[in-house]
Amino acid sequence: MSSHPWYILGAGSIGCLWAANIHQTTGNSPVMIVRNRERYVDRKVDKKPVLTLTHLDKTESQHPVSVITADEITTPIHQLIVCTKAGDTLTAMNSIRPALAEHCNVLLLQNGMGSQETVAEAFPAQNIWIGSTTDGAWISKPLHVHHAGQGLTEIGCFNHQPATVFLRQFQGFHLKMSASKDIGNVLWQKLAVNCAINGLTALFDCQNGALLEYDKKPLMDELINEFTHISKAQGRTTPESLHEKVYKVCRLTAANHSSTCMDARLRRKTELAFMNGYLIRIAEKEGLKLPAHQKLMDKLSQKGVRW
Repeated sequence: MSSHPWYILGAGSIGCLWAANIHQTTGNSPVMIVRNRERYVDRKVDKKPVLTLTHLDKTESQHPVSVITADEITTPIHQLIVCTKAGDTLTAMNSIRPALAEHCNVLLLQNGMGSQETVAEAFPAQNIWIGSTTDGAWISKPLHVHHAGQGLTEIGCFNHQPATVFLRQFQGFHLKMSASKDIGNVLWQKLAVNCAINGLTALFDCQNGALLEYDKKPLMDELINEFTHISKAQGRTTPESLHEKVYKVCRLTAANHSSTCMDARLRRKTELAFMNGYLIRIAEKEGLKLPAHQKLMDKLSQKGVRW
């Protein structure tokens, strides 16, 4: 990996998962940039914060990290991983803009679509890499992350630079990674699954597997059908077996709660604007209607779910 320290913007589940793996691979402590330092650092105890990773086999490992706020950055950032929510990404990036070195490598790890393009356009002097991950992780308390499912992180670039060069820095990394020649299509395929699952789990406050029940599955099928329709209108590739692909995800993650469900349950702002909301905006540009997606968003709004 690069000799420059890695900075991680955001200390949620994916940010902590990557921080732990960076330390495990390199022995170097990453720097985590957060909004509220008090949540992670006890000023009464003069010692470096420690991040705990619960592995897939339930064993634990500890990883020292630095936790700072944007105004505490004193050296240029050359390597950055952004793990904020999609709606917060541009604001968070702007908060550290003065510290970003020219040609800084920035890896975006956000759900949904739309925020990646916005950041790439706003930061032309940086090398913006886009990641799409299926790793499962959740936070039990600040700086304690649980790796809940082995997935794959595909990395690419909108200007089609070869991601293999960037990935060389992650040799020996414990998370699975691969280069994508068409990251836009990868994001679109993941969007298909997110649009079918996340909003419904928030609406019913249920685990992913519950969407296969007789009273919920027809609603999910309607969302999938509309996604397939807009894909064809856009000339995009959508698997012929999209229904089966979504069902498989529901079965494999049956006991999991989606991030959207958890955000809704905790009254936090969700990323639905970059999932179903994004799809609705794309459809409007094509002069198309997505009644099932619009109905879902309306019901969520009535329930008080924010996006």
